[in-house]
Amino acid sequence: MNDKHPIHTTLSTEAIRILERYEQELGTKNIVLERALLGMDKLRFKDKIDPQSIGRIIKRVKTGIKGFDELLEGGIPEGFVVAVTGTPGTGKTTFSMQFLLEGLKNNERCVLFSFEEKADQIIKSAIRFGWDIGEYIDKGYLEIFGFTLLSTEEIIEIFDIFKPKRVVFDSINILSDIGNFRRSSRWRTILKDIKEKKMTGLVITEKKHGLEVKEFDEFDFMSDGVLFFDKKHINDLDQYKTYFIEIQKMRITKINEMPLEFIFSEHGIEFRVPRELLKSL
Repeated sequence: MNDKHPIHTTLSTEAIRILERYEQELGTKNIVLERALLGMDKLRFKDKIDPQSIGRIIKRVKTGIKGFDELLEGGIPEGFVVAVTGTPGTGKTTFSMQFLLEGLKNNERCVLFSFEEKADQIIKSAIRFGWDIGEYIDKGYLEIFGFTLLSTEEIIEIFDIFKPKRVVFDSINILSDIGNFRRSSRWRTILKDIKEKKMTGLVITEKKHGLEVKEFDEFDFMSDGVLFFDKKHINDLDQYKTYFIEIQKMRITKINEMPLEFIFSEHGIEFRVPRELLKSL
């Protein structure tokens, strides 16, 4: 048992049993959960710890996207960095903008780093869905860095000064070789800072293949969650498309990995999740 639990040498035997049971239920191992248990041990709550109470102490950040938060037990765990990946033109940027908009509606500071578009292009694109993000920029709740070539130090300085709760990077393929991501000290430093400051981040990456290919890049393994976006053409004329998302990974969260259909409404992305699926989660 000791070899299996190298980092929590001060956890009680009961807490380790709970950790093992919770990991078996969710099929994953996570340091955040271990530290939560450790904190509860210190507070002498260990006799009352169970998987349900652990779920209650995990703060979740709502995406605000209709029908989606229910699939993640209420939202993305706070402090997580999630890969929003998939083929081009599948809604990754729209999804990420809605995530930021939900934070803005709750007076949270948000930052968007775009490596593909200018800030004014992003603002104009948001108008399509009736999102007046310029209002939040004027009020000081949103910062957009378009076509950014910021250094690691400058990005961290922005975090220190602006103190955002939500952050989006769109898209990191332009700046980084995803195949060598783990060896990138730049991104390891940025991701570490996001977690230490308890920000919740979405990092958009591009895939050349759809859901039919089960192939993962290095950032998929480094991230706390992976949301894969894809589309299928109904006919050869490319007139009609069906859009899907697959929740491939989300630590300390019970998920269903079945591809889920979504639509683009006048208000953005919306999910129509079958009741049977919600009951199974």
